[in-house]
Amino acid sequence: MRALWLLLKIGVVLVLLTGLAMLAVGDYVYRTGTAVFCGIHSSHAGNTPARFETPGSGQGPFKGAGWDRWVGHDLSRWWIPNVPVEAVRIRDPERSVTISGWWITPTFPDSKATVIVVHGIDSSRHNFDTLMPAAMLARAGLNVLLIDLRDQGETTCEDGRHSAGQDESDDIVTAAYWLKSAKAIPLSQVGVHGVSGGALAALIAAAKNSEIAAFSLEAPVFDFNKAATHEVEYQGFPGFLWRAAYWAARVRGKDLMAVTPSDGIERMANRPVQVLHGTADSRVGYHNATDLVAFAEARGLKVTLHSFEGADHIEGLLLEPQRYQTVLVDFFSAALPD
Repeated sequence: MRALWLLLKIGVVLVLLTGLAMLAVGDYVYRTGTAVFCGIHSSHAGNTPARFETPGSGQGPFKGAGWDRWVGHDLSRWWIPNVPVEAVRIRDPERSVTISGWWITPTFPDSKATVIVVHGIDSSRHNFDTLMPAAMLARAGLNVLLIDLRDQGETTCEDGRHSAGQDESDDIVTAAYWLKSAKAIPLSQVGVHGVSGGALAALIAAAKNSEIAAFSLEAPVFDFNKAATHEVEYQGFPGFLWRAAYWAARVRGKDLMAVTPSDGIERMANRPVQVLHGTADSRVGYHNATDLVAFAEARGLKVTLHSFEGADHIEGLLLEPQRYQTVLVDFFSAALPD
């Protein structure tokens, strides 16, 4: 009996040690996989609405040689040097966060229709993939608020990690209410165009706020478990470590799934939603778009999907810019009428 009791004690200790080891590995994966640069990446630093370029080799939105063909690609036709642009600082009244942004006003105050454009993870408003859509919208007469999410660009650095949209969504809502309070723009005339991680944050913002009028989502995550597993693999770790990373984050007080993309769709009601997604996306699989649309349709909601054939992550913007512009402008022109 004593020997059996000893074996049980050893077994319990081994289980505890294994659990602690997994938690320690998960914490490393969490800290590494969610790390973002508190600042403007050097490859984006010179970009403004008046003049912007694609980043260099190895610095694009997807890995591999496929990006290299876009290095130095001429984007000058999308520059907007003659549109009024104001640098703004937006204080969050409830949190110690100050959001940096550009307030681009081709028609304000005659027109109040405004789109908040939101960048992806480990990026900023200085990246071409937000500046280019912003220019498309501004050229069509829509006002644009381009923002840096927390821990990125010139917005407040809290901990140098992204929270899978949980906290970043608050920045979108704060920006929307700033438009309402500082510029007298009703939220019925405010939409959001989110890019990649910005689309994830936009979906969570839709779950938190019912007043923002319309959502355009470029390469959004929908099945978060599947996408998080893929992201862990993309960062060079075994995919099964995602669950360990999730619980390590919980121990640190951060629930990366407190609000999910499906919550955003379920609370969308009758607000217009569109998805733009490349069919060859290596970072956020195309299935996220089709799963999102199927989920919405099963609940009697309509989401319009615009697929970009053969496009990798955010590549549709470069492969078919004229079509992208038409899709973007037509959507917000209809969703945010004056």
